[in-house]
Amino acid sequence: MSFNKQIKNKDKEKQKLRMQDWSKMTDEELSVMAFSEGIPPSAEENEDGTRVITISMNSENTQMPFGSVKTGPFLELFWRKTGADCDGEEELMDLPDGNTYLICLATHCE
Repeated sequence: MSFNKQIKNKDKEKQKLRMQDWSKMTDEELSVMAFSEGIPPSAEENEDGTRVITISMNSENTQMPFGSVKTGPFLELFWRKTGADCDGEEELMDLPDGNTYLICLATHCE
């Protein structure tokens, strides 16, 4: 497959992902879509307390301590589990690595 064709296929995949209606997916489907790099095995709880993760709601992906997360399906899953969906809101959420994080929503991050 040519390099240009590979780029076009990736662009089509990204466009399809952006157009999906996350609200119609199950929590399990959202987890698979959001945590596309795989869900790591459980980790032991940190001694230093809860970690904070800021999610830029306008970003396509968000870097988590255990890998990249697709922001769209993650935000839908976060809203279902916590009710938070606005800039400045923050809630605790258990993530697939077995740790609890304080997730902070932001319209954009610098």
